[in-house]
Amino acid sequence: MITEQQLSEIIGAIYDCVAREDAWPNALRLINGQVNGFLTTLAVFDTTTRSARLAQIACDDGEAIRTLVAHAKDVPFFHLLHRMEIDQPDTLERMFSLYGPDGEAVWKSGALYQNFHARYGVLNSIDMAVLKRPTRVGTINISVQYEPNERRVFDIVGLLGPHIRRAVTIHDMFEMERAEAAVLREVIDALDHAVFIVAEDMTILFANDAAEARLREQQVVHSLSGRLAARYSYAGAALSNAVTLGARDEISLAAAGIDVPLASAERPAVAHVLPLQRRTERGRFESRAAAAIFLAAAGTVIQSAVEAVAALFALTPAERRVVGYVSEGMTRSEIANAQGVADGTVKSQLAAIYDKTGAEDQRSLQQLVRELSPPVRRA
Repeated sequence: MITEQQLSEIIGAIYDCVAREDAWPNALRLINGQVNGFLTTLAVFDTTTRSARLAQIACDDGEAIRTLVAHAKDVPFFHLLHRMEIDQPDTLERMFSLYGPDGEAVWKSGALYQNFHARYGVLNSIDMAVLKRPTRVGTINISVQYEPNERRVFDIVGLLGPHIRRAVTIHDMFEMERAEAAVLREVIDALDHAVFIVAEDMTILFANDAAEARLREQQVVHSLSGRLAARYSYAGAALSNAVTLGARDEISLAAAGIDVPLASAERPAVAHVLPLQRRTERGRFESRAAAAIFLAAAGTVIQSAVEAVAALFALTPAERRVVGYVSEGMTRSEIANAQGVADGTVKSQLAAIYDKTGAEDQRSLQQLVRELSPPVRRA
């Protein structure tokens, strides 16, 4: 079983990739080592052009890497990537099922299978979506030379999912050259996006020019006695909670602090929280720095109300699905039937959701969703 120290090392390596894209192979090798992977790839695709905006590979066999790259575009499942659920690792069998009855046959007749999988004894892969946008899909793929049947393997990959997503999301926000940036602060200084560096109590330690402009506007964030505060109370609580979690235990941060909507209005700006505790230990920031908070421009991310609720309260994928059912007005028994689970399971899921959101019942949860629903424009 993976130790807390090993997990912390991997998460720290993942966050180092925000400032240095060339650090990804090291992070992917660490993941490889935990699940006995042969080759691991991380890619963010532009779905409109089918081109890779980010592509990183880790493998000890250089020839295997060259073979994979040569046939990477031969994957027959590209059009199915957007149907993968965030942070839910699974095997090739999932893609076969999504493709249809002949999914496996199509796969085994393809060039990638014949030239890479068959040649290097790759029996399966563990795939997981780490980013989903209208024009972006990010995935991590771990090729393995065994049949992954142990729950432990999927638990490790799923646990790392939110941390990979945070690093990939922030990386995808900024289309810029990073190779010359020796430290994260140098990157931040040059950004057009607003970035705040805060202490654990949200005291603002640094704000780049774009962040200073956001403070002057006071539309979504402002300074309250020197502390960063959000105009939308739910957003303020979500950011503060993510900063605290990241400062005390990066492992427990999980999905908190990603795509946090900063307003309840239509097309709100969103924020992402990157923990800096490990970066501070390496002398990159002053010792009080707990997190960097990145603000994306309004409309950069188009969220449904359910996605916004999930981001504000760091809901699990299962909890997010339940909120979706509740927003549709379904009863507890109807939700249980829809998911194919026992009524008691839904009751437990709702209890966890109420605890996280502060909602008292399904009606108040529906009200929260309505608050985050964009208004309907009528002619």
